[in-house]
Amino acid sequence: MASTAAALNGVLVTAVCAVLLHSSMGQQPSPTTPDCPNHTGQQPVPVPVPAPAPTPLPVTPPPAPAVDCSSYCTSTCTSRCEAYRRDGLAKCETDAAAAFNGCYDSCTAQNCPGKSCVHSGCGNTTCSCENTNARSCCQSCGSAVTLTYSQCRSSYERGMYYCMLSCTNDCNKNCTQG
Repeated sequence: MASTAAALNGVLVTAVCAVLLHSSMGQQPSPTTPDCPNHTGQQPVPVPVPAPAPTPLPVTPPPAPAVDCSSYCTSTCTSRCEAYRRDGLAKCETDAAAAFNGCYDSCTAQNCPGKSCVHSGCGNTTCSCENTNARSCCQSCGSAVTLTYSQCRSSYERGMYYCMLSCTNDCNKNCTQG
């Protein structure tokens, strides 16, 4: 009788498992259910676990574009040094005009009786007026300013050469060739 009870107990457990399985239609039984032995011989299908997200690679800036340093530096420095030269020559012009006007005003104030030199037509570049006193002041002041003006221009012309040497030297040291 004990064997019959054990057999009935096994059939009863199998029947309960079948009812539970049938009632859950579409749901897989838990592989760890201790009350329902697996008599089919099939292994439970493992549930796929999503893989962890990959760690993003560090973002590095792209390398600087390859440059023909010689051409790049020459072009950059030419425009920079040409601007230096142009501004310097403009300063020479402005300073020369101011120096001439100061000299001429002082000279005519001493050499022209009354206002005889006013509106004489003599100026920085024109010394062909008919007033002798004004013409004399124009020529002497023009000669004095010409030397200073020439030296000023010459320093900026030479400065262009030295500017280019220094600028291209520094640029080439810092340039990345491709």
